[in-house]
Amino acid sequence: MKKLVFFLPFLFCQPSMATNELMVNDMMVSLNVNRLCAAIVQIPYASDNFSDEEWNQFQRCLQFVRQFDGVE
Repeated sequence: MKKLVFFLPFLFCQPSMATNELMVNDMMVSLNVNRLCAAIVQIPYASDNFSDEEWNQFQRCLQFVRQFDGVE
C-alpha cells in the first residue's frame, strides 16, 4: 500500500502532450464540401454528367457533411 501512495500525486498531473493535443483540436479546417461529396459519390466535380440516384446521393452527402459545420 505504501508503494501506491507514491503514485497519488501523479494522478493530478497533466502531461505536456495532452495540453498540446487540446490546442490541435481547436484548429480550423476548411474544405470544399462539393468537391468532397463529388469524390465520395464518384461523379466528376462541377459536371452535369450523373444520374438521378447519384444526384440524390450527392445531396445526402452535402446534408451530412454540413451537420458538422458548426455555423448556423
